[in-house]
Amino acid sequence: MKRVGTPRRVLGVGLIALAALPLTLGSLRVTGRIIIPEGDVLTEDLYAIGNLVSIEGTVRGDVFAISNELRITGSVEGDVNALIGGRVDVTGDVDGAVRVAAIRLGVDGSVGDDVAAFVVEADLAGSVGRDVLLIGGEALISGSVGRDLRLQAIRLGIDGEIGRDILAKVDSLTFGAGARVLGDVLYRASDDATVADGVIIDGQFTRRTVLAPVWAKAVTRAVSVLSLFALIVAGLAASWTFRSTSERAVRVVEDRPVRSGLIGLGLVVTPPLVAAPLFLTLVGIPVALFVLLAWLLALVLGPIPAVTRFGGLILHGNGGVAAALVAGAVVWRGAMWLLPLIATLVYLAALVVGLGGYATAGWSLRREARV
Repeated sequence: MKRVGTPRRVLGVGLIALAALPLTLGSLRVTGRIIIPEGDVLTEDLYAIGNLVSIEGTVRGDVFAISNELRITGSVEGDVNALIGGRVDVTGDVDGAVRVAAIRLGVDGSVGDDVAAFVVEADLAGSVGRDVLLIGGEALISGSVGRDLRLQAIRLGIDGEIGRDILAKVDSLTFGAGARVLGDVLYRASDDATVADGVIIDGQFTRRTVLAPVWAKAVTRAVSVLSLFALIVAGLAASWTFRSTSERAVRVVEDRPVRSGLIGLGLVVTPPLVAAPLFLTLVGIPVALFVLLAWLLALVLGPIPAVTRFGGLILHGNGGVAAALVAGAVVWRGAMWLLPLIATLVYLAALVVGLGGYATAGWSLRREARV
């Protein structure tokens, strides 16, 4: 595999973490402030990395952004996919879908397709043509949603029109006087919803109790997402710091997966067995703690070669090692989230094969250095 060393490939790493995005770039811009001025027309996809991304003109394509703030006061004729450390404000028009992870999402303009967001706070006062999928802390829907609203949040306020059904898991649900739901409302909450006079709900209105508060589930999911990013960052750091070993480990996993798995299984089982008797002596305690610490580190970093190889298969060898790691990590962790019954097997398979790849690669490089 080729090494990742250019801004284009680094951009690809970040974008793959958002979703399965195309590897062919349109207009790439990396600077502090990226602004498409009013009146300007960009006739291709925009890939932007900067502190501020502001679209005041027109983008005739998709927008992929990683920044601290994203503003859309003009128009985007495709989709918007963004990883934002602060605010996302859409006061203009987006013909496609908006998919973001941010601190705050505000939509005062129009979105022709879906809105999917992982945010702390969302305020949708504009119009959304299709569905809205939100996971976050607090959400207010005072505009219009063309179809379904599916949401998990701590607090939800509805004061606009929902074209079809509402399916929500919340701690607090409030319907303002301007709320109108043309379908059913099914919500899970500890308490009944607050419904103002004048609210119109055409379908059924059903509440189901929850066993655990939404905030607890939100914390659990946030930890899961952070652990994914931590794995990616740790993998990139390990690949950069121990480049030769990491690249050799990926090749070993590709060429000898069964042998790597057997070696990795031995490395997973052996350290606790070695550390247990060491705790019986005062001199052995520091050694046992060191062995267990190394073992825990191996449990975290061990899957990286196997995950990277898997990502390489997904991308058909394109994008380099870093892109393969990110793609493999997203799909691997996604499989564990979606298939909880076999999540342990999915994790252990990557762990033992990847750890065995590391061990084999390190041993072979050491022997070559002695020659």
